[in-house]
Amino acid sequence: MENKNDITKLKFLIYIFGLLNNNQINDRNEPNPDLIEDDMKIFNSEVIGLTANACTILLQYFAMLYNGMTDSKDAYEDNGNILGVNYNKEDKKLVSKFEKLNFNEKLDVFSEIIIRYDNENYFDNKILVVSLNSELNGFDIAKIIQTFKESMK
Repeated sequence: MENKNDITKLKFLIYIFGLLNNNQINDRNEPNPDLIEDDMKIFNSEVIGLTANACTILLQYFAMLYNGMTDSKDAYEDNGNILGVNYNKEDKKLVSKFEKLNFNEKLDVFSEIIIRYDNENYFDNKILVVSLNSELNGFDIAKIIQTFKESMK
């Protein structure tokens, strides 16, 4: 992520928070885990101490940010998903690498991104970031993620 531009980094945020919002980060890599009857570990906003609608609010902000950074009005949030984002070949390659990670590796990536985002050093340019939680900082949230990860052993 270090050598990616801010638009690519934002698209990746949109992608992973969309997965988080839709319970798609889980220990079986199931695209629709809510339909599975067996127990499965699902990583969602409640795990990290955020409200159920926190991701939707963040995605709305990310859509506005994307539209402002690209001088378009194509991106919009609809039911917890952002539509209208153009993923180019480089973006798809990054997303594909993320998808190939195992559950624990995805949690590690998410932890790192949360820390960088919350400490306002995720983007190269100075971009206003919306706080993830009024009481927890990025390090606190990353610690919760690591505790969740440890609980699965």
